[in-house]
Amino acid sequence: MSATAAGPLPVYLLTGFLGSGKTTLLSRLVRSPRFADTAVVINEFGEIGLDHMLVGKADDTDVVLLDSGCLCCAATSSLQDTLESLYYRRQRGEIPAFTRVVVETSGLADPCPVINTLAADPLIARHYRFGGVVATADALHGLATLDAYREASTQIAIADRIALTKADLADAAAIDAMRAALRGYNASAPIRAVSPDTVDEDAPALFDGLRAEHLDVAALTGAPASGPLAHVLRYGIVSHSFTQSRPVGWEDYARWTRHMQRQVGDRLLRAKGLLRWTDGTLRAVHGVRHVFATPEPVAAAPGGLPAGALVLIVQDMSAEEVDEALRPLGL
Repeated sequence: MSATAAGPLPVYLLTGFLGSGKTTLLSRLVRSPRFADTAVVINEFGEIGLDHMLVGKADDTDVVLLDSGCLCCAATSSLQDTLESLYYRRQRGEIPAFTRVVVETSGLADPCPVINTLAADPLIARHYRFGGVVATADALHGLATLDAYREASTQIAIADRIALTKADLADAAAIDAMRAALRGYNASAPIRAVSPDTVDEDAPALFDGLRAEHLDVAALTGAPASGPLAHVLRYGIVSHSFTQSRPVGWEDYARWTRHMQRQVGDRLLRAKGLLRWTDGTLRAVHGVRHVFATPEPVAAAPGGLPAGALVLIVQDMSAEEVDEALRPLGL
């Protein structure tokens, strides 16, 4: 079945700071048969230890097929070109069909430009859709990392799901402290502890179910859990959540996105949520920095939704500025 017939293929971003366990987690995932229908785009094959795992190679050496059935692709050109090449080789039967793509970022990278590429590039949108962000966090040393590095804080703040690594090596107090810290940066992303013993369950669970219709509106609009406020204040990263009070129209939405692009810009780390439209549709809203994806219609979750919800993750913005920015939407 083609991507066109089945819908665009989801592309997920796997991010995490240096030492957070991202590469170790990925090396476990690609060995799992439950990850067999996945294409993984990585910086270097050697980073995830593919020695003795290769079954064969495609016509070029940029794509390898592992004995688990997973495909690994080295990003030797732009992300757009890499994804286009994977798609057409899949269509021609040169590589096995895959149902999801996971893109690994560098540990030091700001993930926002990659999200913009995945969510808004028209070439990618022909065959793919942005599926969400999974970020790794280290239960042993993550508190110090969040305190010391802005990039690590940003990666956690924009995540849709957080993989808590090394939880099998940390004591209960350290895990609780790390969970509280993560909640201080991101109150809505589910946190999943991962370990070598849970890799088969982690393989699909970390990435599937991140579509907008699976968003927990109660979590989106709930008050952030208590956490180390000094961390948030140090980098100015704050998450604001809102429940929709009335449906939004296209003119109001366009006015809002123009305001966000012109007046907020780089201070918007991420906007995400579900909004009800005046035409009766429910649509997923997604934006990073200056770029907003076209709102995607989604089916209501089982039982329906009492209201739409929106989360803004911003940097160096006061609550008054955020309220003013939301005025065009009427939230």
